[in-house]
Amino acid sequence: MAFKDILGQDKIIGWLKTAIKQKRLATAYLFTGLEGVGKTTVALTLAKVLNCLAPKEEDACEKCQSCKKINANVHPDILLIKPEGKGIKIEQIRQLQQTLSFEPMFAKKRVVIIDKVETMTSPAANAFLKTLEEPSLNTLFILIAQDKYQLLPTIVSRCQIVAFQPLSLKVIKEMLEKKGIHSKNALFFAHLSEGSLGRALRLLEKEININLLEAWLREPKMCDVLELIASIDTNLKNLEDTLNLLDFYQGIWRDILLVKNNCKAFLINKNILKEYEKMASAFTNQDIRHILIMIEEAKKLLKQNVQKKLILEHLLLKERMFDENRWSEI
Repeated sequence: MAFKDILGQDKIIGWLKTAIKQKRLATAYLFTGLEGVGKTTVALTLAKVLNCLAPKEEDACEKCQSCKKINANVHPDILLIKPEGKGIKIEQIRQLQQTLSFEPMFAKKRVVIIDKVETMTSPAANAFLKTLEEPSLNTLFILIAQDKYQLLPTIVSRCQIVAFQPLSLKVIKEMLEKKGIHSKNALFFAHLSEGSLGRALRLLEKEININLLEAWLREPKMCDVLELIASIDTNLKNLEDTLNLLDFYQGIWRDILLVKNNCKAFLINKNILKEYEKMASAFTNQDIRHILIMIEEAKKLLKQNVQKKLILEHLLLKERMFDENRWSEI
């Protein structure tokens, strides 16, 4: 993938291309932002551009041997370091330091990409800091993290920060459609994504029952809650995916609260405004805040390893019984 093929991060790509053209690249970058917004893709593409044998307008040709090797993850001078197990270990950093003691084999510019850099163990982070303190002229470091505040301040201070923004609804829908997802489903999961293509794809992989979720949004009082719980319990096997879905669920009620208080400009999911307006008219501000608190408590219990199905049953059934008169008005 070349820069021209990347959607949703035009500003960052334009800025990087200008830095390449003016030969003003930093020695180390820290790419921050949500998972699934293109940080690793942009990092690998930057590595291709810097080593492309036939670059054009600060972009990769995608045809030369260098580009092909990077695409196949076999280029010896483009190093992608990921967590082993729960984190990046000191042994990985020591191996990196040994590699950096030699000149690049083929690359014009060796590029070291460290994904989920916030998972570095303390010994690994301290060892890596020494590498950053003595940068090599022919090596570029790109660190990737969701949040700079999870890193050692001394590491952050030696990097130029590039903040990636969440992808727009339109961009995610377009990306999903390119992957063969039907337009209606693409739009639905784009709304679920909260700006992260990766999140949308993970939810798609879990085959969440779209009809049930849409039934909740459009006819909440008629939706079979137990069927919805069973679908979630069957298809969402890990904690992260379940929390993602509860985040979306929380976002629905946040939007309803905004509609209730005439703040429609800040809605996340504007395509179901009519449904929000019906629900906002049926619930008081206090009702909605209480439901938001219940969802937050459910998320905390999930993180404490309480059984997922029990939490979902408690949350959704309690919500339905919260005030039956409210639901009957929708």
